[in-house]
Amino acid sequence: MPEKPIENISIPDVASQWTGNLVSEDPIDKQHRLQQEAYDACHQRWRTNFVILIAVIGLGCVLVLCFQTLNDSTLSPSEQKWATVFLSSIVTGSIGFLTGKLNK
Repeated sequence: MPEKPIENISIPDVASQWTGNLVSEDPIDKQHRLQQEAYDACHQRWRTNFVILIAVIGLGCVLVLCFQTLNDSTLSPSEQKWATVFLSSIVTGSIGFLTGKLNK
């Protein structure tokens, strides 16, 4: 616990003590900065969408492989067990991902 009590802060007092000056941004620099920020945001969206697309394609391939393994009657149940584990992991991870996206 602090020994000295915190004093009340008055906004007008703080504003009167501030000696800085506001420098407005050059319009050309501002336009360039805004264009760069728009480009960066667009690039980030494309990169995020690309990563999601690759992940979905990879998961689709794993799902197909798991279903083929589970439907193969020549394999023993112990050999089919890994496919069940992968399928349950994919479903659990997908539900967790979707609920995480819904909460944001």
